[in-house]
Amino acid sequence: MTFLVFLPGENVNLFADDTSIFVSGIDICALNNKCNYCIETLNQWFIANRLHMSVDKTNIMVFPKTKSTDICVNLNEMNIENVHQCRYLGIYVDDMLIWSHHIDIIYNKLLKYIGIFYKKETSCQCLY
Repeated sequence: MTFLVFLPGENVNLFADDTSIFVSGIDICALNNKCNYCIETLNQWFIANRLHMSVDKTNIMVFPKTKSTDICVNLNEMNIENVHQCRYLGIYVDDMLIWSHHIDIIYNKLLKYIGIFYKKETSCQCLY
């Protein structure tokens, strides 16, 4: 299945049921206008292709986070939530690109498996 979405000057990524738009701008006002234009254009494309954009699952993140509260993106008269971190293709990205949240999640997952491997190793030693 091929999706062709064209937004001049913007980077649109479609992967399975995830859609991401990367927008850049010189100042906050221009960035705000571009974001609103892109989200509206993408929503029209979804409607034309009988797809639905869930406003509840849609969010915006500004890099770097300075003045991120000045960006206000609306879709169908509903504000899109400004977030400081989000999950993108299995990786948790934060607005400062520090990766601490992602590292904490991976660390906690590894702690579970280290205990399992340790128990398995100690139970196998008696077989030698």
